[in-house]
Amino acid sequence: MTANKETKTEAEKAKTAKTAEKEKTAKTAEKAKTAEKAKTAKTAEKEKTAKTAEKEKTAKTAEKTKTAKTAKTAEKEKTAKTAEKEKTAKTAEKEKTAKTAEKAKPAKSADFRKSAGNPDTKTPRQTISKMPVVKRAIKPVPLSKLPLFPISKKPDNRANFKAIWDILQQLYPKPEVELDFETPFEILTATILSAQCTDRQVNTVTQFLFKKYRAIEDYANADPAEFGKDIYSTGFYNSKTKHVIGCANAILKDYGGAVPDTMKELTKLPGVGRKTANIVLSRGFGINDGIAVDTHVKRLSGKIGLTEQEDPEKIEQDLMKLAKREDYDNLSLTLIFHGRRVCDAKKPKCDVCAIQEMCPSAFI
Repeated sequence: MTANKETKTEAEKAKTAKTAEKEKTAKTAEKAKTAEKAKTAKTAEKEKTAKTAEKEKTAKTAEKTKTAKTAKTAEKEKTAKTAEKEKTAKTAEKEKTAKTAEKAKPAKSADFRKSAGNPDTKTPRQTISKMPVVKRAIKPVPLSKLPLFPISKKPDNRANFKAIWDILQQLYPKPEVELDFETPFEILTATILSAQCTDRQVNTVTQFLFKKYRAIEDYANADPAEFGKDIYSTGFYNSKTKHVIGCANAILKDYGGAVPDTMKELTKLPGVGRKTANIVLSRGFGINDGIAVDTHVKRLSGKIGLTEQEDPEKIEQDLMKLAKREDYDNLSLTLIFHGRRVCDAKKPKCDVCAIQEMCPSAFI
C-alpha cells in the first residue's frame, strides 16, 4: 500500500512536472510569438517610417523640381519682359529718330498762291455800288423773332448762320489770301508783317525781302538793325524784327529748320498767336485747325450777331461751332473781304449788302 501510494505520488509529480513543462513551453511559445509580433510590428513600423521618409524625400524632390521650374519660368518671363522692354525702347527710339529726321527735312513748299492782284481796302476797284444778285435758297428767321444773347442782350443771330453763309459764299466763291508767299516760313513772315498793315504794302516789302533772305538761316543770322530797315514801312518794325528773327532761330533749334505744322508747336514760336498759327496752317499746309480771327472777323461776327464775345479766342470757338471744318479758312477770308469791300468800319454800305435783311446791325 505504501508502495502504491509512493507510485501515485511519483505519478502526480511527473504529471505536475509535465504540466509545468507544458506551461513553460506555452509561455516560451507565447513569448516567442509576442516577440515575433513585436519584431513584425517593429519591422512594419520601420517600413512605414521608411516609406514616409521616402514620400517626404520624393515630395521634397518634387518641390525642389517645382521650385526650380518656377525659378526657370520666372527667369524666362523676366528675360521675355526685358526683351520686350528693349524692343519697345528700340521701337520708341526708331520712332523718335524718324520724327527727328522728319522734322529735320527741309520745309515742304505750299502751293504758291499769289494774290492775283486783288486790291486792298484803299483801292476804288473794291467799291460796290449796287446790290449784287444772289440766290436766297434758305429762308431766314425774322430779326424780330431772334432771341437775345444772355450777357450783351444783343440779337442772337446764330440761327441764320447757314442762310448768311450761303449768300456770302456766292459773293466770294473762291477767296484767296492776298499775301504773296511760296513756303510756310514765308507765309509765317508775311503774316507777322501784316499786323496793322495792308496786304498790298506787305507784298511790296516781301517782294524784295524774300529775294534777299532766301533760306531760314538767312533770317536767323540777319542783323536786326538792317532787317528793321528792310521792313520799316510795315510799321512796328522793332517788334516784328524781333519776332521774325526769333521764329527763325527757334525753328532751326527745335524743329530742324522746318516750320511746325501743329497749333501747339506754332504757338510756342515768338510772336505767334492762334490767329497767325491758323493762317500758317490753313494757307501754308492746307490744315483747317481753327478760324483766324483778325479785326475784320471780330467786328463782323459781332455786328452780324454770330457771337457776343470780345476775346478773339472765344469768338473763334463760337464760329467753329457754326461752320464746318472744311470751311474754317474760307469763312475767315470771306468775312475779311466782306469787311473790306462792303461792311466798312466807318462807313458800312448797308444799302448794297446782300445780307442786310439778316443783319441786326444794318442801317444802324
